[in-house]
Amino acid sequence: MKQPVQFRSASAAAQQAKAQQPAVSFASDIRPLFQQFQGPMMWRFDLTSYEAVRANATLIWDQIASKSMPPPPFQPLSDEQIATFKAWMASGFPP
Repeated sequence: MKQPVQFRSASAAAQQAKAQQPAVSFASDIRPLFQQFQGPMMWRFDLTSYEAVRANATLIWDQIASKSMPPPPFQPLSDEQIATFKAWMASGFPP
C-alpha cells in the first residue's frame, strides 16, 4: 500500500514543480519566434538576446502587433505567436 502513496507524492511534486514554472519563457517560447530570422535579416538589436528583447519589448510588440515585423518577404507572425509574446510581457518577462 505504500507504493501508491509514493506515486502520488511524486506526481504531486511534479505538478507543483510544473505550476511554479512560467507558462511562457524567453528561452523556450520567445527566442524561437525570432531565431528563424537571425541569419537572413539584420535587426537594430539581437532578437535572440534576452536582455535586448526585454529592453525593447514595447517597440517589438508594436511592430509585431501591427504585422509590420518581420518585413516582407517574410510572413508576419501568427496571431498565436503574437499572443505568446504578449503573454511573456504580461508575465513579467521570464527568462
